[in-house]
Amino acid sequence: MKRHDYFKFLLIILILILMTGCGASTITTPSKPVINSFTASPLTITAGESSTLAWNVSDATSVSIDQGVGSSLALSSSASVSPTATTTYTLTATNTAGSVTATTTVTVSSLLTITYNGNGSTGGTVPVDPSSPYESGATVIVLDNTGDLTRINDGGTSYYFTGWNTKANGSGADQAEGSTFTMGVSNVTLYAQWIPYVLRDTGPAGGYIFYDKGYYSDGWRYLEAAPSDQSTGAKWGCGGPLISGADGTAVGTGEQNTIDIEAGCITPGTAADICANFSLGGYSDWFLPSKDELNLMYENLKVHEVGGFVDDSYWSSSKLTSITAWGQYFSNGVQFNTYENNTYRVRAVRAF
Repeated sequence: MKRHDYFKFLLIILILILMTGCGASTITTPSKPVINSFTASPLTITAGESSTLAWNVSDATSVSIDQGVGSSLALSSSASVSPTATTTYTLTATNTAGSVTATTTVTVSSLLTITYNGNGSTGGTVPVDPSSPYESGATVIVLDNTGDLTRINDGGTSYYFTGWNTKANGSGADQAEGSTFTMGVSNVTLYAQWIPYVLRDTGPAGGYIFYDKGYYSDGWRYLEAAPSDQSTGAKWGCGGPLISGADGTAVGTGEQNTIDIEAGCITPGTAADICANFSLGGYSDWFLPSKDELNLMYENLKVHEVGGFVDDSYWSSSKLTSITAWGQYFSNGVQFNTYENNTYRVRAVRAF
């Protein structure tokens, strides 16, 4: 080989080496995708509830999650899942360099709760089931209105409690107090159900509604009579001392009449005193009815055979003179004026 050919050959070899080195420096190996996050919220649910899967992935050409969530998912998104049993979800992110995975588990609790809701109640407390939570399939005993829920003067109307329902508007399943049902696979809320009061309904204190004014004013709309007599024979007043006031006869005056009688007569056991000291159903705001209130009790309760009234005479709280007051025969409804020292039956009433 000639000398110049030799150098030419070496030059070619050197060029090839240099070209090979430069080419190697520009070749890069692709990296696998990066799963920045994959979470479930909440991590624990009860059957019938849902959890939200959320993920964020970089540098992937495809994203999938098993358990039927999806096979062509966005790099960053979320999906709602409702497993019926504890489930582990696997996210797979793929590109030309390969695949990476991440997992998250949604735990499905077998314990289910019963919650009672007052559904517009204005007083009292909702029951709390001491046996809650329950296993699915367990027998549940529906609680009574143990906290004496009431719904008084709600938008100008008062309501009485009728039971429970699985829907607030009553369109679900009725659940009567003391009844039983089988726990399903999800939590249960029982809503109090309410119906507006009408005449002869049982009132909040356990008596009977005998008057509806039609609207609230002066703090009341309805009058409720005690469910039984408070005395079979009591005097109206003291039979001597002059009592100031106590002369109202109209509906709505019985309470003030009773206050006036109590202020002017300290003798215990009078008709007014019996009512003023009466307590029933958690209420102690009872009074002796006025003349017109007593007549409404006769017309709206006694005539309809409600309230256990007898064919006897009852006192009102309305006086006519310093020694006489109004009473009423509940045998025929006739009202009369008589001496305060006479003894007649007593039935207390309250306004709400």
